[in-house]
Amino acid sequence: MDQVQLVDPSSGRNLAAEQWARLCSRDPDALAIAEAEREITVSELIAQARARAGQMIAQGVKPGSRVIVARPNVIEFVVDYLASQLCGAVFINLPWNVGSSITELAEILDASCVILTEHLVGDDPLFDQLGDRRFRPEEEAPIGPAEPPPQAADEVVWLACTSGTTGTPKAAMHTAATLERQTEVFVEHFGLKANDPILVTSPVGHAVSFLFGVRMALLTNAPMILVSRWKVETAADLTERYGCVFTVAPTPYLVDTVEYVEEHGIDKWKSLRFFASAGAPVPRSLVQRGLDAMPHCQCWSYFGTSEAGAVTAVPLDAGIDKRLETDGTALPGMETRVVDGELELRGLQLMKGYWSGDPGGRLKEGGWYATGDAAVQRPDGYIRMIGRAKDIILRGGENISPLEIENVLLGQPVIKDVAIVGYPDDRLGSRLAAVVVATDTVSLDDLRDHCAE
Repeated sequence: MDQVQLVDPSSGRNLAAEQWARLCSRDPDALAIAEAEREITVSELIAQARARAGQMIAQGVKPGSRVIVARPNVIEFVVDYLASQLCGAVFINLPWNVGSSITELAEILDASCVILTEHLVGDDPLFDQLGDRRFRPEEEAPIGPAEPPPQAADEVVWLACTSGTTGTPKAAMHTAATLERQTEVFVEHFGLKANDPILVTSPVGHAVSFLFGVRMALLTNAPMILVSRWKVETAADLTERYGCVFTVAPTPYLVDTVEYVEEHGIDKWKSLRFFASAGAPVPRSLVQRGLDAMPHCQCWSYFGTSEAGAVTAVPLDAGIDKRLETDGTALPGMETRVVDGELELRGLQLMKGYWSGDPGGRLKEGGWYATGDAAVQRPDGYIRMIGRAKDIILRGGENISPLEIENVLLGQPVIKDVAIVGYPDDRLGSRLAAVVVATDTVSLDDLRDHCAE
């Protein structure tokens, strides 16, 4: 893709119409999407999206309606997304298996339509609460429109639901402009083009896979290769079959991939040039193992949020120390700062706000957003994430990051996984304990010696 042009929210661009026009301009017989046992061409995708849009309209979906799609990584998810754009609806992607979050958000957001993968949810009575919101395709519905309706760049088009640890997820409101920029910035960063198949590994119900899998392939006109349910063997086979170049996925997926290559060799992964990982802390020892196992592939972490997409990334030409020790610098159009140990950000990709206000007080003066993540920002702008701010342990008046200690312990050869936890201490307030998973016998003295080194 050529150098991107920043989207002016006040411009007259209809970004949904531009995406649809790109799809319609492709070779109709070219591969659009593939799963392990299914493929769909561009012309078939267009036809199915228009048919689904007609069914949505028959159910009452209109411009501005909220449409929830809760599916795994299947072709139908992409069909539903494109159909919602043809209707001018506000799109909400949710994991298919989050149960009560789907029904609660359908009520909170007053969704007109909730699309489930029926054979997966079965007769779960929970979903009876959806009533008429539950999508029932009307086979005789007229074909939907040939292009999306008029839509301003500053209109809300996507609600990114955050995956909080308690309570119903919050819905971050993204406009057409912020949504477009979130995907554009990674396309620009990695220099991806139409002949670079995108491997979609992590669940499309989350923001990461939607932005940097589904939408990235649609933005670059590249084949979209879906791993319907994560198995590293399936991902390896699909990467080899279609020559996949890029994927972004959480830390456990990178662990599985590195272990697979270490055991079986690199042959099936030799086309993969980029493996970006986030969603959970990425141990520096894992990044090093990835670079050792797949020297042709850039493996590293980045930092992002549902509220702003990818915020920082390591430049592709950065030295090995920056890849191993940092989470990169702010991407073009974004700014970062650290206030009282917490990372704050603002810029072109930041949400318009939350659907239900800002009860946590995250939105600050001057357009800044407080992430809730602890970080250190170096003078050269490089960010090093330390962990969730609330996870910092205070011992004897000193703030201690569990993540930093976990990264050190993971460098010990027999330690496969580790978690640092705090426990009460009458004198210091808290002390720290390490819970480790080891592949061989290891003593407390062994671990202390390793930390001392």
